[in-house]
Amino acid sequence: MKNFIRILFILSGFIFSSCEVKVNTGNDKDSSAGSNSKSKIRNNIQLNATGLKVEQAFLLLDDGTLVGDDNQVKVNDRVNLRLIISGWKEENGYVFPDADEKIITSEGDVLVDDKNLFAKYDSGILSKDAEYITLMATITEVNKLFDYFLVSFRVWDKKGNGEVTGSYKLHL
Repeated sequence: MKNFIRILFILSGFIFSSCEVKVNTGNDKDSSAGSNSKSKIRNNIQLNATGLKVEQAFLLLDDGTLVGDDNQVKVNDRVNLRLIISGWKEENGYVFPDADEKIITSEGDVLVDDKNLFAKYDSGILSKDAEYITLMATITEVNKLFDYFLVSFRVWDKKGNGEVTGSYKLHL
């Protein structure tokens, strides 16, 4: 991590909620989240989904406030990327998601490059709990100004062929 800025990355694996999870039968073709007219994608989040379906993607703060469309945040605001996803491959009532996240500055400095964020869930999670995935990031200190921070992510199904990749920019 660079001396001029610290990024605190926090992962909130799953927000538990009862939901119906659609099982990926392997017949799904490549699809972009934006191609479904029912998808709700905000905050200029760029997505590509294959085998999984992103119903919604948006940014919010810890207090539940939605981040504005300009993605303007303050130092120490914890930003939550909320992905509402269906299509996981289910095995005996469990699904096996994982995620990577990378944060770079507008000048190309890599601040965070975390892999296999859900590794501790190696025995899976209940399929009814996998609809809501949340990845969090907090800019804790700035000693140099940047135009933006680019947050790239990948969420995938370890037991199926589903994957969601994407990115968004944060501005201070």
